[in-house]
Amino acid sequence: MKVIIAGGGTGGHVFPAISIAEEILKRDPENEVLFVGTKSGLENKLVAQRGYEIKHINSGGIVGKGLFKRVSGVFSAAVGTIESASVIRSFKPDVVLGVGGYVSGPVVLSASILRLPTAICEQNSIPGVTNRILSKFVSSIFTTFEGCDKFFSTDKIIVTGNPIRKDILGSKSKPAQLDSFTCLVFGGSQGAKRLNSSVPEALSRSGIKDLRVIHQTGANDLKNVQDFYNKHNISADVLTFIDDMAGAYARSDFVIGRAGAGTVAEITALGKPSLLIPFPYATHNHQLENAKTLETSGAALLIEDEDATPENLAQALEVFQDEGKLKEMSLRARALGKPGAAAQIVDEIYKLSGVN
Repeated sequence: MKVIIAGGGTGGHVFPAISIAEEILKRDPENEVLFVGTKSGLENKLVAQRGYEIKHINSGGIVGKGLFKRVSGVFSAAVGTIESASVIRSFKPDVVLGVGGYVSGPVVLSASILRLPTAICEQNSIPGVTNRILSKFVSSIFTTFEGCDKFFSTDKIIVTGNPIRKDILGSKSKPAQLDSFTCLVFGGSQGAKRLNSSVPEALSRSGIKDLRVIHQTGANDLKNVQDFYNKHNISADVLTFIDDMAGAYARSDFVIGRAGAGTVAEITALGKPSLLIPFPYATHNHQLENAKTLETSGAALLIEDEDATPENLAQALEVFQDEGKLKEMSLRARALGKPGAAAQIVDEIYKLSGVN
């Protein structure tokens, strides 16, 4: 079976794509996967590191842009659709899958025009414009959350959950350490200014005697965050980017982060209690809706970005002292997790392809 996976831009799109590719090749090493992305997206680094082939096309955003950028985005998408057709004809896939990001639009649309089986993944509780458009053309829509029938045709929706990389799913739980507590802090692949400025001070007030921190800052705030932890004698691994996310999760007792679909999928599959601070400028504020799903279920604490002061965060983090509450949050998180998402999606891809 030959599959094109199109999408990228951020880790929230790229990591699920890699998870699906891993599962496709796990089923049969003779299967072939081709990624399609843009030259500027995070997919270039992450996909290439894992040895997958990637082709590039033009694509750009339209929503929330100025007039010039909207016009430029429409032109790029038109060029990208033509380029996609060339890639598709050359590779001859059995199925084309869009995993999100602007680049998935031209590729999936081209495949639909060429009458190939197509599908999309919708990671968030509120779909973006690209997937809302593509939903009219594709055969199947793989969603992370229930309730997407408000946006998509019900007969196309398959609730699978968001695919998670096998290294994260295979990470072992942290060995019991009664004398220490480890908190993992990350705001997505680029870091988050709000988390970098407020969370270290809140952690310094947590009252945990042997607190350990793993903090992904992005490139800009690394030194300031390092200096703060050093000044307050907090043992911290401060990194611009966490390459070994599986290891970071395995060492952690608690997670503080944004509420992107990838983060939500990982912490629920692993049963990690968390404090979520949704990125307020996400399209349609979908991160807030993602976080509310966990908060309502008792799996996570939720503080909106504008309220994420050191004082408010420190008050929320008093939960560190409540072992019973943490265990309950962990159980509720795990109950929401869907670790078999990638396998279910690949099952459906096989059905679409007609390959036995």
